[in-house]
Amino acid sequence: MSALVIRGLVKRFRARRWRAGPGLTAVDGVDLEVAAGERLGIVGESGSGKTTLVRAALGLMPFDAGSVQVLGRDLGVMKGSELRRWRRRFQVLFQDPRAMLNPGLSVRQHLLESAVLHQPDADPDTLVASTADRLGLTPRLDARPKDLSGGEQRRVGLGRLLLAQPELLVADEPTAGLDAALKADLVDLVVGTPGERAVVLVSHDLPLVAYACERIAVMHAGRIVEVFDVTRLGREDHHPYTRALLHAAGLLDAPDALNGDAAGRGSAGCALVGACPTALPQCVGERPALHVRATGQRVACHAMELG
Repeated sequence: MSALVIRGLVKRFRARRWRAGPGLTAVDGVDLEVAAGERLGIVGESGSGKTTLVRAALGLMPFDAGSVQVLGRDLGVMKGSELRRWRRRFQVLFQDPRAMLNPGLSVRQHLLESAVLHQPDADPDTLVASTADRLGLTPRLDARPKDLSGGEQRRVGLGRLLLAQPELLVADEPTAGLDAALKADLVDLVVGTPGERAVVLVSHDLPLVAYACERIAVMHAGRIVEVFDVTRLGREDHHPYTRALLHAAGLLDAPDALNGDAAGRGSAGCALVGACPTALPQCVGERPALHVRATGQRVACHAMELG
């Protein structure tokens, strides 16, 4: 069973009444699948649609078209208490840890609340102690959120989620704003041991995603343009946009880097037209579909499909 199956997902934001224009298609027909126990990274520059994709897929905002299955169930057909019970099986670690914390509760109280809710048959004090030890929070159990560093706040939020024992954990930029020395430790806690849970790691930090994940999905202008195994990173003939990201991260020499202005969101063809050095005439008006190459890499590029 797959942990997450997304088919043809579309999310549009309408223009405000006082603002001219057709609005914004933030997620533009995305197909994506995450296997049970898999670690998948979603990368792309700010504004590419990564956060909107996962929020819509997990039912945190409505979407306009497509379908989503989480842990084998269609979220669109579940309502009320049934949906609330099902949501305990998948959890989201938000970019801003303060969104998950009550300023009036101590670290101990936060963890205790989750322990009682999600594991009512276990001894809550034992669970709190073991979780705090695992996260390095034992000395901070009596502190409140305002007394914690950003990294500590994230660990408290993560501790609450881990006590729910999720089968799917989505982490949205979990290391944003943290020192480099803290990033790997936090990501190790997020992904857990191999096969422990499915993890979707959303980040613009490509080296960190490559360190933590087994596959990487690259998103540009609301679309998935490439999906590949981490073991093939830098060994594939990557999508032009992926090459640009790898070059910016110092992971690949890219003499054919992008230049000029891309067509961007809402284009009838490839959103990279205008900046891509390998663009073909059909790239202007014909949207490239993700096709599977011999290595298992999936890529949306007319030039690579012909090559």
